[in-house]
Amino acid sequence: MAKLKLVTYFKITLEDKPGTLLAVAKEMKSKNLGLLALWGYGTQPGQGWLYCIPKNPDKFRNAYKPSGMQMEEGSGLFLKGTDKTGALVKTLETIAKEGVNIMAIHAVAAGGNYGSFIRVGPGDVEKAAKALGAK
Repeated sequence: MAKLKLVTYFKITLEDKPGTLLAVAKEMKSKNLGLLALWGYGTQPGQGWLYCIPKNPDKFRNAYKPSGMQMEEGSGLFLKGTDKTGALVKTLETIAKEGVNIMAIHAVAAGGNYGSFIRVGPGDVEKAAKALGAK
């Protein structure tokens, strides 16, 4: 069975140009900001979004709040488990039975394990978390 955790994510709007992500990664390293997950993509010419799930959301928030960086915060579900065919099916069935719509999902597998982030609407986070037994 997958381990499930309710997490805080941050969406940061960045300039989409070479070296921007490198600069942010170096800054996170210098501030000792550990991450559970990171992904990003371009959204329109010259702009991109970077999603971060920090190990310590308060430390992350305090590190970036004074910078004036355009940042949004939200909650989602983070799963870890053994990689096998259909690994997410039971989780997705539980969420669907609760009538909760999934707004976004990201998953990756490596070394026989997988990790997945599931984002639902802000009004449904607690409902989905409770149904899945999130901690």
